Amino acid sequence: MKDEIIKRIKEMGIGDMEAEELFNAISEEVLEVLFKDLSEKMSDEELTVIENRIRESKSTEHFETILNEVAVTVYGEEAKTEVQNIYNDILDSVKKDIEDAKALIERANNGDANAQQLLEKAKNTDTYKNITAQM
Repeated sequence: MKDEIIKRIKEMGIGDMEAEELFNAISEEVLEVLFKDLSEKMSDEELTVIENRIRESKSTEHFETILNEVAVTVYGEEAKTEVQNIYNDILDSVKKDIEDAKALIERANNGDANAQQLLEKAKNTDTYKNITAQM
């Protein structure tokens, strides 16, 4: 599944290293969705045990094994399909955000005052500062 997701990320024009980083970020979001769904089926103590296992995972493969266990607990036989759907939903959202950002930049570059103003506001946000600091 990882290779397929990374391939889709790269198709958005994202480089190899950034694709791996984005995959990891998306995986964290997938995990949040799984934990939200899992919290409806397990006690707080059981959730803490799983959280600790994830924190102590030794590799990406080990993390994925734990993720799969959680998915099976939450979704049963449909686990693989459900996890794939979660990844796809998040990827679709990221793709739309990238397309929207490109369109906004294009409008700003073409002299759209509203777009220029939005970009200036964005430059003052913590999110923008964090992203540009990583570049």
